[in-house]
Amino acid sequence: MTTSLPRLQRSSGESRVAFAVREGETRLADLYQRDPCRVLFPDSEPGEPPQAVLVTTSGGVAGGDRLLMEVAVGPGAQAVVATQAAEKIYRAAPGSDPCRIDVAITVGADAVLDWLPQETIVFQGARLVRRTVAEVAAGAALLGCEMVVLGRGASGERFASGLLLDSWSVRRAGRLAWTDTLRVEGETPDGAGFGAANALATVIGVWDAPDPHFARARALLDDAGQARRDVRAGVTLVNGVLVARLLGEATAVRAAAIDFLTAFRGRRLPRVWHV
Repeated sequence: MTTSLPRLQRSSGESRVAFAVREGETRLADLYQRDPCRVLFPDSEPGEPPQAVLVTTSGGVAGGDRLLMEVAVGPGAQAVVATQAAEKIYRAAPGSDPCRIDVAITVGADAVLDWLPQETIVFQGARLVRRTVAEVAAGAALLGCEMVVLGRGASGERFASGLLLDSWSVRRAGRLAWTDTLRVEGETPDGAGFGAANALATVIGVWDAPDPHFARARALLDDAGQARRDVRAGVTLVNGVLVARLLGEATAVRAAAIDFLTAFRGRRLPRVWHV
């Protein structure tokens, strides 16, 4: 007699939010959402562009779940998009497929987008495949940050088994400008420079004239490196795309990322980051 594993319920969520210039102001142009994906629109601070906050109402993502999130900012528009809280990737059941998250970002000509999701916490035994693709038109600007935490260090949990396959691609004016993939399967890769670190934040910046932004980012990270020794950080330019990395323990990396982004942007991060 054989028994089969029970069929587990899986989520297939989707959200799309688009902004466009209407009557001289950036306004919501399109919205679609399917559980467990939701989009909230908190009031922006005076003088700041509209905000959208992405929410996963299931409280986390499990093996076999599929989420698709699309963000579009039309020509000349400006917007800030964040997430309500850290995204939790739960331990996968034996034999289950990885959870998959696809993020599609489009920034139109002369538009500006700050893509500022909070950290993704990959639990011990979780399996995540995530792909982020950004299409940035000529004259547009994109500032993005992604932070990954491997295991729940505050609870004494190490990421000793599981899968993280996290890829980013930036296309500039229709041509591939930068692509990068992080793969962690099992133990955190000491040989890849992680050492005892369990968190990595990556900041991406795309502008027509990136050099002044690169100089500012390098100065800020140099100052941060002198002020604190618990996070390693560096920045470079690849085909005109700014890429900054912050590596260390999760709490320290989050604090360093907040400090860096606040100084670099010249204003506070969205309120959801400080709740």
